[in-house]
Amino acid sequence: MIRRGMAGAFPARDLWPLLAANPHAPPELIRQLAGCESPGLRSAAAASPAATANLLAELGRDVDGAVRRYAAVNVACPPRTLVMLAADEDEGVRAAAAASSATPAGSVGLLAEDAAEYVRAAAAGNPRCPAERLLALATDGTRRVRHCVLQNPGAPRQAIARAYRQDDFMCRLFSAGNPAAPPALLERLAGDAQPAVRTAVARNRLAPPVVLDLLGCDADDQVRNTALRHPRTPQYLVIDAAESPDEITRRAAAGNPLCAPAQLLKLATDAAPGVRLAAAGNPGLPEAGAFSLADDPEVLVRAGLGGNRAVRFPVLAALAADGDARVRRRVARNERAAPTLLSHLADDADPGVRAGVAGHPSASASVHRCLLGDPAAPIREALALGSRHQDVLAELAAFPGRAS
Repeated sequence: MIRRGMAGAFPARDLWPLLAANPHAPPELIRQLAGCESPGLRSAAAASPAATANLLAELGRDVDGAVRRYAAVNVACPPRTLVMLAADEDEGVRAAAAASSATPAGSVGLLAEDAAEYVRAAAAGNPRCPAERLLALATDGTRRVRHCVLQNPGAPRQAIARAYRQDDFMCRLFSAGNPAAPPALLERLAGDAQPAVRTAVARNRLAPPVVLDLLGCDADDQVRNTALRHPRTPQYLVIDAAESPDEITRRAAAGNPLCAPAQLLKLATDAAPGVRLAAAGNPGLPEAGAFSLADDPEVLVRAGLGGNRAVRFPVLAALAADGDARVRRRVARNERAAPTLLSHLADDADPGVRAGVAGHPSASASVHRCLLGDPAAPIREALALGSRHQDVLAELAAFPGRAS
């Protein structure tokens, strides 16, 4: 176990956890946090996407179990450290290692035989767990473990068949949502008596079109409309839904990412604001429809359009001048917002808009440096979490904080 020295003298203690969560955080800050007396701050370093493999190896030997658990959860944790953590005395640490996608398959297989149910369950949900171990876990004596097998997207069909229990509602629910579930099982679950199970099938990203065809005509509104939003649903159902007299059904069609452009243009002018809102967030929305919705009388529709990551610059520029701050906030957080647009929004009167710019990875270094002087606390927090500029983050690490 590591022996700890004195913590570094940082005044911005309130910003450290946010800075640690930033993948562009200065390495020296993460190293300082790893040397703090506080287990909470060492845990922040262990969870940081900016932590190096060597530092994670060091934190994997920490005296505090929580720190070791965070190191095991970190996707950058080196395999050799995860092998060590797989033999940790702390059940939570072993479970974290069992669930990690970076843990070698051999170690996951060993953890699948762990005495602790929680650890076996974590291994049962890991796609790297060897097939023969998953087959054994599928007949485990505890429901938790069998349920984790049913949720594992890498589970072989034979393991799913062994773990499945028709009379267990949770078994049916977990199987319905697993993309690895056999099509025949999904087709059977599409006729389940429970709407929640049928809805899970309708959300399954690999649900076969023939199954979605059935669910698109389901008697339950939620099931039917969930299926109508699925990109694999047959197009004729989406076209029919776009013409439906039922507003909720038209809304579902407007939210389908593969809805035909002609239908989307029509739905963008629908009399119901909820339908126009669904169209505003659709990545397939034609530019003509986007320009139309940029002038929509409903602020929530315009805000929905401002958050659409497929909308082009001219539309976002128009929305950046909107009179309602809710719209401008969505534009400031949109991944497609250009640096020139973000520079303009950095001077916005609304602190929520400025916070969006402060956390935007595409904002220029000069814009983020200017925002360092902003008196609003949410601005500093957004910069700490979202800026990718090393000089800005280094200054924040020494920024006078609210807590001593």
